[in-house]
Amino acid sequence: MKRVPESGARGRWFRRRVCQVASGFAVFLSLAAPGVGVSADEGFRCELKQSSGVPEADVATASKLVCEQLRRAAGDRGAFGIAMATLGRTVILTASREQPAGSVTIRLEGIEEVSGAAARIADALALAQPFATTQRVDNLLEDETRPALTKKGSVKFTAGVADVESLGHGARAAGFSLGVMYATPRFALPMELRFAWDDSPYGDPSLSLFAISMGGRGYLSKRDVSPFVGGGLSVLNLHASEGKYPEPDAPSSYFDGERSGVAPYVEAGVEMLRLHRGRVAFLVRADLPLGALRSDAIEGWTSWDGHQVPGYPAQSRYVVPVTIGLNLAF
Repeated sequence: MKRVPESGARGRWFRRRVCQVASGFAVFLSLAAPGVGVSADEGFRCELKQSSGVPEADVATASKLVCEQLRRAAGDRGAFGIAMATLGRTVILTASREQPAGSVTIRLEGIEEVSGAAARIADALALAQPFATTQRVDNLLEDETRPALTKKGSVKFTAGVADVESLGHGARAAGFSLGVMYATPRFALPMELRFAWDDSPYGDPSLSLFAISMGGRGYLSKRDVSPFVGGGLSVLNLHASEGKYPEPDAPSSYFDGERSGVAPYVEAGVEMLRLHRGRVAFLVRADLPLGALRSDAIEGWTSWDGHQVPGYPAQSRYVVPVTIGLNLAF
């Protein structure tokens, strides 16, 4: 048998000892070095709890960004977890804290938004603040700037003709209206300008009005033909007169009053062709002034030819203009 030289055995033994020492030292360094591995720092721990639907590379980058911001905001202390899931292209990200317990869940319109949302998540979670309070002019998410959905209606112009009767006075006038209306299947918001006057002979009951009104109208069905009821407020200027100005052969009564002010109104009617772009409405409307018309007193006098002209006392009449109209909306 061939004998191994003593010097060769010693060399092999020395090399084995060096390798053992080096391996032990490497293990020591790996255990003692701070920041290596998620749980190496006993004061701070941040780990991915769950992920579904997001590519692994994106999950790793997103988790790292959020954990770095959590370490900053929490001052290297605390235990945190991160979970991510997808709903279509929307990413649902939840960051949670163990002690004290808390969580923040946000919607991201794409994983790319994590870079801008990470600092806000960390501030909200570490400082126990609502996520909305972390909004700034340069860190808003797409979900926070999306316009809110609203029910749609249509804006229509309106024009109409009307006959105006005057309860409490007995005069009749004709007029027209112009306006705009926001309409939905169940209600409408009309705004109108209304004019009416008459051409009755001098001395007969006379009436004129001007009104600007805003209100609401509720439909009782969604069919092509629907009854409706409504009401609102108007600024109403109303003028009514009757009789001739005092003179020797004048009749025994004279009234001339005018009033301007706020007046509520009520209305009812039927609207047709609601399934079409243009609509037709037949309506009856009553404006209710908040006060009566007042005619000032007139003192008697003697005319140039010696005739005595009688005077008239002050008078008041409560006049309610009632409109019977036909309106077109288009």
